[in-house]
Amino acid sequence: MERYLFGLFYGSAVLAALLLASLCRIAALRRKYNHIKRAFDLSVREEEAARRKEKLYAAMLPERLLELFQKKDTKEFLAGEGRNIRAAVLSFNVEGFSQMARKRTAAEVFRFVNEVLEQAVPQVLFQEGAVERFADAGFRAFYLDTPGRALASAVSVCEAMDRAEHIHGNYSIGISYGDVMAGMVGHEERMGMLTISETTGIAEFLQELAGRYRARILISGSMRSQIPDFEKNYSSRYLGRIYLKAADLEEDLYDVYDGDPPEDKNGKRRTRLMFEKGVELFQEQRYSDARLHFIEVLKANRMDRAAKEYLYLCGRYEDCGEEDASVYLEIY
Repeated sequence: MERYLFGLFYGSAVLAALLLASLCRIAALRRKYNHIKRAFDLSVREEEAARRKEKLYAAMLPERLLELFQKKDTKEFLAGEGRNIRAAVLSFNVEGFSQMARKRTAAEVFRFVNEVLEQAVPQVLFQEGAVERFADAGFRAFYLDTPGRALASAVSVCEAMDRAEHIHGNYSIGISYGDVMAGMVGHEERMGMLTISETTGIAEFLQELAGRYRARILISGSMRSQIPDFEKNYSSRYLGRIYLKAADLEEDLYDVYDGDPPEDKNGKRRTRLMFEKGVELFQEQRYSDARLHFIEVLKANRMDRAAKEYLYLCGRYEDCGEEDASVYLEIY
Protein backbone atom coordinates (compact mmCIF):
# COMPACT_ATOMS: atom_id res chain seq x y z
CA MET A 1 0.00 0.00 0.00
CA GLU A 2 2.80 2.39 0.92
CA ARG A 3 4.55 1.73 -2.36
CA TYR A 4 1.30 2.32 -4.18
CA LEU A 5 0.71 5.62 -2.40
CA PHE A 6 4.31 6.69 -2.97
CA GLY A 7 4.04 5.85 -6.67
CA LEU A 8 0.75 7.71 -6.90
CA PHE A 9 2.21 10.76 -5.14
CA TYR A 10 5.37 10.67 -7.23
CA GLY A 11 3.39 10.37 -10.45
CA SER A 12 1.21 13.29 -9.45
CA ALA A 13 4.27 15.41 -8.66
CA VAL A 14 5.84 14.62 -12.02
CA LEU A 15 2.59 15.39 -13.78
CA ALA A 16 2.28 18.67 -11.89
CA ALA A 17 5.86 19.58 -12.79
CA LEU A 18 5.23 18.80 -16.43
CA LEU A 19 2.01 20.80 -16.32
CA LEU A 20 3.78 23.75 -14.69
CA ALA A 21 6.57 23.59 -17.26
CA SER A 22 4.01 23.53 -20.05
CA LEU A 23 2.20 26.50 -18.56
CA CYS A 24 5.46 28.43 -18.28
CA ARG A 25 6.32 27.55 -21.86
CA ILE A 26 2.85 28.68 -23.02
CA ALA A 27 3.20 31.93 -21.07
CA ALA A 28 6.61 32.56 -22.64
CA LEU A 29 5.20 31.83 -26.09
CA ARG A 30 2.28 34.14 -25.37
CA ARG A 31 4.64 36.95 -24.31
CA LYS A 32 6.70 36.40 -27.41
CA TYR A 33 3.57 36.36 -29.58
CA ASN A 34 2.29 39.59 -27.98
CA HIS A 35 5.66 41.24 -28.53
CA ILE A 36 5.70 40.17 -32.18
CA LYS A 37 2.06 41.28 -32.62
CA ARG A 38 2.76 44.70 -31.10
CA ALA A 39 5.77 45.13 -33.37
CA PHE A 40 3.73 44.00 -36.37
CA ASP A 41 0.81 46.32 -35.51
CA LEU A 42 3.24 49.20 -35.09
CA SER A 43 4.82 48.39 -38.45
CA VAL A 44 1.37 48.26 -40.09
CA ARG A 45 0.40 51.60 -38.55
CA GLU A 46 3.67 53.16 -39.68
CA GLU A 47 3.16 51.80 -43.20
CA GLU A 48 -0.43 53.09 -43.25
CA ALA A 49 0.74 56.50 -42.05
CA ALA A 50 3.45 56.52 -44.70
CA ARG A 51 0.88 55.56 -47.37
CA ARG A 52 -1.48 58.30 -46.19
CA LYS A 53 1.36 60.81 -46.23
CA GLU A 54 2.41 59.64 -49.69
CA LYS A 55 -1.19 59.84 -50.92
CA LEU A 56 -1.52 63.35 -49.47
CA TYR A 57 1.64 64.57 -51.21
CA ALA A 58 0.65 62.81 -54.43
CA ALA A 59 -2.66 64.68 -54.38
CA MET A 60 -0.77 67.96 -54.08
CA LEU A 61 1.95 67.19 -56.60
CA PRO A 62 1.26 66.11 -60.18
CA GLU A 63 3.55 63.53 -61.72
CA ARG A 64 4.94 66.13 -64.12
CA LEU A 65 6.20 68.20 -61.19
CA LEU A 66 8.12 65.19 -59.90
CA GLU A 67 9.79 64.96 -63.31
CA LEU A 68 10.70 68.65 -63.27
CA PHE A 69 12.28 68.26 -59.84
CA GLN A 70 13.89 64.97 -60.92
CA LYS A 71 12.24 63.04 -58.07
CA LYS A 72 11.08 59.43 -58.12
CA ASP A 73 8.37 60.03 -55.52
CA THR A 74 7.20 62.67 -53.05
CA LYS A 75 9.33 61.27 -50.20
CA GLU A 76 12.45 62.64 -51.90
CA PHE A 77 11.31 66.26 -51.56
CA LEU A 78 13.13 68.42 -49.05
CA ALA A 79 11.66 71.43 -47.26
CA GLY A 80 12.86 74.65 -48.85
CA GLU A 81 13.41 73.05 -52.27
CA GLY A 82 11.93 75.17 -55.08
CA ARG A 83 12.17 75.82 -58.78
CA ASN A 84 10.85 78.23 -61.40
CA ILE A 85 8.19 76.72 -63.66
CA ARG A 86 5.75 77.95 -66.31
CA ALA A 87 2.19 77.33 -65.21
CA ALA A 88 -1.42 78.46 -65.29
CA VAL A 89 -2.64 79.54 -61.86
CA LEU A 90 -6.33 79.34 -60.92
CA SER A 91 -7.78 81.18 -57.92
CA PHE A 92 -11.29 80.30 -56.71
CA ASN A 93 -13.31 81.72 -53.83
CA VAL A 94 -16.78 82.58 -52.60
CA GLU A 95 -17.58 86.28 -52.79
CA GLY A 96 -18.22 88.05 -49.50
CA PHE A 97 -17.14 85.01 -47.47
CA SER A 98 -15.94 87.04 -44.45
CA GLN A 99 -19.27 88.87 -44.12
CA MET A 100 -21.19 85.62 -44.55
CA ALA A 101 -19.07 83.83 -41.95
CA ARG A 102 -19.80 86.49 -39.32
CA LYS A 103 -23.52 85.75 -39.60
CA ARG A 104 -23.18 81.99 -39.10
CA THR A 105 -21.99 79.66 -36.37
CA ALA A 106 -18.59 78.01 -36.66
CA ALA A 107 -20.25 74.66 -37.40
CA GLU A 108 -22.35 76.18 -40.18
CA VAL A 109 -19.31 77.86 -41.75
CA PHE A 110 -17.32 74.64 -41.56
CA ARG A 111 -20.12 72.69 -43.24
CA PHE A 112 -20.55 75.34 -45.94
CA VAL A 113 -16.82 75.43 -46.77
CA ASN A 114 -16.64 71.66 -47.06
CA GLU A 115 -19.75 71.51 -49.26
CA VAL A 116 -18.22 74.08 -51.64
CA LEU A 117 -14.87 72.29 -51.82
CA GLU A 118 -16.54 68.90 -52.35
CA GLN A 119 -18.05 70.31 -55.54
CA ALA A 120 -15.10 72.36 -56.81
CA VAL A 121 -11.93 70.41 -56.04
CA PRO A 122 -12.78 67.22 -58.05
CA GLN A 123 -13.14 69.36 -61.19
CA VAL A 124 -9.57 70.61 -60.72
CA LEU A 125 -8.14 67.15 -60.07
CA PHE A 126 -9.97 65.68 -63.08
CA GLN A 127 -8.18 68.21 -65.32
CA GLU A 128 -4.78 67.30 -63.77
CA GLY A 129 -4.54 70.45 -61.69
CA ALA A 130 -2.74 70.53 -58.34
CA VAL A 131 -4.41 72.28 -55.41
CA GLU A 132 -1.69 74.24 -53.70
CA ARG A 133 -3.56 75.78 -50.76
CA PHE A 134 -6.99 76.44 -49.29
CA ALA A 135 -8.20 79.83 -48.07
CA ASP A 136 -11.66 80.84 -46.77
CA ALA A 137 -14.08 78.80 -48.91
CA GLY A 138 -11.71 78.63 -51.87
CA PHE A 139 -8.33 77.47 -53.07
CA ARG A 140 -5.46 78.13 -55.43
CA ALA A 141 -4.36 75.54 -58.00
CA PHE A 142 -1.81 75.33 -60.81
CA TYR A 143 -1.54 73.48 -64.12
CA LEU A 144 1.71 72.60 -65.86
CA ASP A 145 1.99 71.15 -69.39
CA THR A 146 -1.61 71.79 -70.43
CA PRO A 147 -2.58 75.24 -69.10
CA GLY A 148 -5.78 75.15 -71.14
CA ARG A 149 -7.09 72.61 -68.65
CA ALA A 150 -7.28 75.41 -66.08
CA LEU A 151 -10.06 77.11 -68.04
CA ALA A 152 -11.80 73.80 -68.72
CA SER A 153 -11.87 73.03 -65.02
CA ALA A 154 -13.08 76.57 -64.22
CA VAL A 155 -16.14 76.06 -66.44
CA SER A 156 -16.69 72.63 -64.86
CA VAL A 157 -16.51 74.17 -61.37
CA CYS A 158 -19.26 76.63 -62.34
CA GLU A 159 -21.43 73.82 -63.70
CA ALA A 160 -20.88 71.67 -60.59
CA MET A 161 -21.74 74.56 -58.28
CA ASP A 162 -24.93 75.28 -60.23
CA ARG A 163 -25.99 71.63 -59.91
CA ALA A 164 -25.51 71.81 -56.12
CA GLU A 165 -28.70 73.75 -55.46
CA HIS A 166 -28.24 73.51 -51.68
CA ILE A 167 -25.14 75.76 -51.87
CA HIS A 168 -26.10 79.43 -51.86
CA GLY A 169 -23.60 82.16 -52.63
CA ASN A 170 -21.76 83.82 -55.48
CA TYR A 171 -18.28 82.70 -56.42
CA SER A 172 -15.62 83.75 -58.89
CA ILE A 173 -12.47 82.46 -60.59
CA GLY A 174 -9.35 84.21 -61.85
CA ILE A 175 -6.76 82.53 -64.09
CA SER A 176 -3.36 83.77 -65.24
CA TYR A 177 -0.30 82.22 -66.87
CA GLY A 178 3.42 82.83 -66.45
CA ASP A 179 6.52 82.10 -64.37
CA VAL A 180 5.89 80.59 -60.95
CA MET A 181 8.30 79.74 -58.13
CA ALA A 182 7.06 76.39 -56.81
CA GLY A 183 8.42 74.18 -54.07
CA MET A 184 7.97 72.54 -50.68
CA VAL A 185 8.07 74.49 -47.43
CA GLY A 186 7.78 73.46 -43.79
CA HIS A 187 9.47 70.57 -41.96
CA GLU A 188 10.28 67.03 -43.01
CA GLU A 189 7.41 65.79 -40.84
CA ARG A 190 4.92 68.33 -42.21
CA MET A 191 5.51 69.93 -45.59
CA GLY A 192 3.25 71.70 -48.03
CA MET A 193 3.38 73.04 -51.56
CA LEU A 194 3.79 76.79 -52.03
CA THR A 195 3.80 78.89 -55.20
CA ILE A 196 5.01 82.47 -55.20
CA SER A 197 5.03 84.79 -58.19
CA GLU A 198 3.43 87.73 -59.91
CA THR A 199 1.29 85.21 -61.79
CA THR A 200 -0.37 83.98 -58.58
CA GLY A 201 -0.97 87.56 -57.49
CA ILE A 202 -2.66 88.38 -60.81
CA ALA A 203 -4.88 85.28 -60.59
CA GLU A 204 -6.03 86.28 -57.10
CA PHE A 205 -6.59 89.88 -58.23
CA LEU A 206 -8.73 88.69 -61.17
CA GLN A 207 -10.74 86.44 -58.84
CA GLU A 208 -11.51 89.39 -56.57
CA LEU A 209 -12.23 91.61 -59.58
CA ALA A 210 -14.67 89.18 -61.21
CA GLY A 211 -17.52 89.82 -58.80
CA ARG A 212 -17.26 93.56 -59.33
CA TYR A 213 -18.02 93.06 -63.03
CA ARG A 214 -20.65 90.34 -62.56
CA ALA A 215 -18.35 87.72 -64.03
CA ARG A 216 -17.61 84.22 -62.84
CA ILE A 217 -14.41 83.62 -64.81
CA LEU A 218 -11.80 86.25 -65.69
CA ILE A 219 -8.59 85.28 -67.48
CA SER A 220 -5.52 87.26 -68.46
CA GLY A 221 -4.34 87.79 -72.03
CA SER A 222 -1.28 85.66 -71.27
CA MET A 223 -3.61 82.81 -70.32
CA ARG A 224 -5.77 83.26 -73.42
CA SER A 225 -2.70 82.93 -75.66
CA GLN A 226 -2.08 79.44 -74.27
CA ILE A 227 -5.44 78.06 -75.38
CA PRO A 228 -5.64 76.75 -78.97
CA ASP A 229 -8.80 77.78 -80.84
CA PHE A 230 -9.90 79.90 -77.90
CA GLU A 231 -12.58 81.78 -79.85
CA LYS A 232 -13.96 78.53 -81.25
CA ASN A 233 -14.14 76.66 -77.96
CA TYR A 234 -15.20 79.34 -75.48
CA SER A 235 -17.71 82.17 -75.26
CA SER A 236 -15.96 85.35 -74.10
CA ARG A 237 -15.66 89.08 -74.51
CA TYR A 238 -12.67 91.37 -74.33
CA LEU A 239 -13.08 93.29 -71.07
CA GLY A 240 -10.24 95.75 -71.47
CA ARG A 241 -6.74 96.32 -70.21
CA ILE A 242 -5.29 96.46 -66.71
CA TYR A 243 -1.97 97.94 -65.60
CA LEU A 244 0.34 96.14 -63.17
CA LYS A 245 2.30 98.84 -61.37
CA ALA A 246 4.81 96.57 -59.62
CA ALA A 247 5.90 94.97 -62.90
CA ASP A 248 5.24 98.04 -65.09
CA LEU A 249 3.25 95.71 -67.32
CA GLU A 250 -0.03 95.86 -69.23
CA GLU A 251 -2.30 92.81 -69.35
CA ASP A 252 -5.43 92.20 -71.39
CA LEU A 253 -8.52 90.92 -69.61
CA TYR A 254 -11.21 88.50 -70.86
CA ASP A 255 -14.59 87.60 -69.40
CA VAL A 256 -15.30 83.94 -70.19
CA TYR A 257 -19.03 83.58 -69.68
CA ASP A 258 -19.53 79.87 -70.44
CA GLY A 259 -20.00 79.33 -66.71
CA ASP A 260 -22.40 82.26 -66.17
CA PRO A 261 -26.11 81.87 -65.39
CA PRO A 262 -28.23 81.78 -68.59
CA GLU A 263 -29.53 85.35 -68.14
CA ASP A 264 -26.03 86.83 -67.85
CA LYS A 265 -24.66 84.64 -70.63
CA ASN A 266 -27.37 85.66 -73.06
CA GLY A 267 -27.02 89.34 -72.18
CA LYS A 268 -23.26 89.32 -72.78
CA ARG A 269 -23.65 87.37 -76.01
CA ARG A 270 -26.21 89.84 -77.39
CA THR A 271 -24.11 92.92 -76.59
CA ARG A 272 -20.61 91.57 -77.17
CA LEU A 273 -19.80 93.45 -80.39
CA MET A 274 -21.22 96.75 -79.10
CA PHE A 275 -19.37 96.35 -75.81
CA GLU A 276 -16.01 95.50 -77.40
CA LYS A 277 -16.34 98.46 -79.81
CA GLY A 278 -16.88 100.68 -76.79
CA VAL A 279 -13.73 99.29 -75.18
CA GLU A 280 -11.78 99.95 -78.38
CA LEU A 281 -12.97 103.60 -78.45
CA PHE A 282 -12.19 104.00 -74.77
CA GLN A 283 -8.61 102.82 -75.32
CA GLU A 284 -8.31 105.35 -78.15
CA GLN A 285 -9.41 107.95 -75.57
CA ARG A 286 -12.51 108.75 -77.63
CA TYR A 287 -14.56 108.85 -74.47
CA SER A 288 -17.67 110.57 -75.89
CA ASP A 289 -18.04 107.95 -78.63
CA ALA A 290 -17.28 105.10 -76.22
CA ARG A 291 -19.88 106.44 -73.81
CA LEU A 292 -22.62 106.14 -76.45
CA HIS A 293 -21.74 102.49 -77.05
CA PHE A 294 -21.90 101.60 -73.37
CA ILE A 295 -25.27 103.33 -73.05
CA GLU A 296 -26.56 101.06 -75.84
CA VAL A 297 -25.11 98.03 -74.06
CA LEU A 298 -26.95 98.95 -70.87
CA LYS A 299 -30.20 99.45 -72.73
CA ALA A 300 -29.98 95.82 -73.84
CA ASN A 301 -28.47 94.46 -70.63
CA ARG A 302 -28.97 96.71 -67.62
CA MET A 303 -27.11 94.25 -65.34
CA ASP A 304 -23.79 94.72 -67.19
CA ARG A 305 -21.55 96.07 -64.43
CA ALA A 306 -18.51 96.40 -66.71
CA ALA A 307 -20.48 98.70 -69.02
CA LYS A 308 -21.55 100.75 -65.99
CA GLU A 309 -17.93 101.09 -64.87
CA TYR A 310 -16.81 102.19 -68.33
CA LEU A 311 -19.67 104.69 -68.46
CA TYR A 312 -18.44 106.18 -65.19
CA LEU A 313 -14.81 106.27 -66.41
CA CYS A 314 -15.82 107.95 -69.70
CA GLY A 315 -17.58 110.73 -67.83
CA ARG A 316 -14.69 111.10 -65.42
CA TYR A 317 -12.01 111.35 -68.10
CA GLU A 318 -14.10 113.67 -70.27
CA ASP A 319 -14.26 116.09 -67.35
CA CYS A 320 -10.63 115.85 -66.20
CA GLY A 321 -8.99 116.40 -69.61
CA GLU A 322 -6.21 114.52 -71.37
CA GLU A 323 -3.60 114.97 -68.65
CA ASP A 324 -5.30 112.57 -66.20
CA ALA A 325 -6.96 110.37 -68.81
CA SER A 326 -6.34 106.62 -68.84
CA VAL A 327 -6.88 103.66 -71.14
CA TYR A 328 -6.99 101.11 -68.27
CA LEU A 329 -10.04 99.52 -66.75
CA GLU A 330 -8.10 98.75 -63.55
CA ILE A 331 -4.67 99.50 -62.09
CA TYR A 332 -3.19 96.79 -59.86
